[in-house]
Amino acid sequence: MQRSDYVYMIADNIMVYQISLPSELEGNRLHEHLSKFEEKYLKIIAGFDKNFLEHFLIISKGKNQEDLAEILKKMEKISFMIGPTGNLNYLNSNQIQYILTKLGSLKLNEIKEAKISNIADEQIEKEFGTPYSTSSALENQLSSAAFYLSSIGYSHQDIQEKFAEVKEDPSKLEALFTLPPKEIYNMPDEVQQMSRPPTTSQPRVSSSQASTTIENSQATQNAIDQHIQSIQHEVTGERAKKVEEIIQMIRDHVKENMKENYERVFRQIHPDRLDKALKMLQTTKRKSKRQTLFLEWFFCSTLLSKIELKVEHWQVSSQAGHGTTGVYTAGLNFSRYDNIIREFPDAKLSKVINISRRILQNPTKNAIQKLGQDLIAETGFDEHLYFTD
Repeated sequence: MQRSDYVYMIADNIMVYQISLPSELEGNRLHEHLSKFEEKYLKIIAGFDKNFLEHFLIISKGKNQEDLAEILKKMEKISFMIGPTGNLNYLNSNQIQYILTKLGSLKLNEIKEAKISNIADEQIEKEFGTPYSTSSALENQLSSAAFYLSSIGYSHQDIQEKFAEVKEDPSKLEALFTLPPKEIYNMPDEVQQMSRPPTTSQPRVSSSQASTTIENSQATQNAIDQHIQSIQHEVTGERAKKVEEIIQMIRDHVKENMKENYERVFRQIHPDRLDKALKMLQTTKRKSKRQTLFLEWFFCSTLLSKIELKVEHWQVSSQAGHGTTGVYTAGLNFSRYDNIIREFPDAKLSKVINISRRILQNPTKNAIQKLGQDLIAETGFDEHLYFTD
């Protein structure tokens, strides 16, 4: 990625997480502030989740890159541990915020999983007065392993078989986190059930021969039409003016490829993302398959992003006997994946789009979440692997 891509990714994350900028960084001053950092540090910041990003915005006010180099390295190291593929991914938001307050007292070479886990347990004990409990540590570690293995393509049956081995020999637990990933792009179970069973006369297509054809059944089109109707709202003021300017430039570039439905959906996209769509489309030729795929991506992903879901939230700690549960409404903003899919070959991007179109026929939390997990598994920015509150 180019240096500017990381700046835009950070700005996108701030928008997705709905983080309120400090007054010193409002408007164009955020980009000016970020542009002072070298690419290696921007890459670190672009991988931060909401807690880390908020902390960075607070501590970076009035400081230059040299002042923050060491602390960014500390934050990066901890973020790997508490991310969805890290062994400390069960930590909740309060624990993470508490850990971040301790950065000044930690040396970089002191940051180990055991040390961070102990700091997190301090927060639990302060908040709830609950002593440490290790009796259910194995089960809680298996919960973390289940999330990790499912994110890299393992089925429920595969995971249960691995767990049976670990329960017989707990020393095999660590090996679960080093298993190689399986193919990630496969239909979610509830979406797969809608597919017609393959016939014996249709040979399986190898990945090297994968089709770039976009599925467009009548059932899919009917579902998409309903979603388009549901997201329509009037855009006014400066935003409407900006959207119209960008859409006109997209029209000028893609010509007849700008379908009526594309334009109706594109008018609902935030101008910042719409400008990114324009830049990506400008890298394509009008009659290329790539242009059609980019148009379809922004079309389908916007519809998916507008779907609100009831998302179950749970977390457990392997060190502390306390957990929380709850349900809240959330939508997954696919704008965060634009820079990822831009690097996909046509066949892979076509597969993602067809899965998206199939999901739109029957949108569920698990199906949409799995697509997001599969997309983010392509990069090191694993903080987006799951819904957050």
